[in-house]
Amino acid sequence: MNYGIVTYQMVLSTLQTVALVVGIIYYLTIMRNSQKNQQMQLETRQSQLFMQLFQYHIDKDRWKDSWTLTEMQWDDYDDFTRKYDSSVNIENFAQRYNQWYFWEGMGLLLKKGLVDKEMIYHLLGSGFGALLNWDKFGPVIKEMRVQLDQPDFFIWFEYLADEMKKMTEERGKPWKPVENLGILIQE
Repeated sequence: MNYGIVTYQMVLSTLQTVALVVGIIYYLTIMRNSQKNQQMQLETRQSQLFMQLFQYHIDKDRWKDSWTLTEMQWDDYDDFTRKYDSSVNIENFAQRYNQWYFWEGMGLLLKKGLVDKEMIYHLLGSGFGALLNWDKFGPVIKEMRVQLDQPDFFIWFEYLADEMKKMTEERGKPWKPVENLGILIQE
């Protein structure tokens, strides 16, 4: 045996092995960079979605509509429909559904994991608006589910309110319905 002789076969084999290792390292680097880019794109899209929701949420007209809705009063479901059904009060109906579908969309996005729960909680002021609206309209929506035979009617709005309520409770501040909304506006 002659250990000092390097053959063409040995050099070729070593070069092939080095090339294979370099190729694997290159591939892994490309894959890692691709994953980082995908993650950054996802975070960017989520941030853009969040900002679009935020811009809608802080819109002055939306707040006016929201305040108008909080001032609504009714005795029972029949009284509600006599005063606010779309056939008798289209303006209120439009304001109400605009609000409800915003909450519905937020709830669905939250359920699907397309928006971060913490971000939504803070966007919604500790969930205040969603909880306030659900406390006011939840019983009406639940009765509408029965009347319309639509058991999933605004189910994501309810989900959003439930999640926001859980988060307030986790922070040691259990949600309690607001009795005097006048404290929110200083005239």
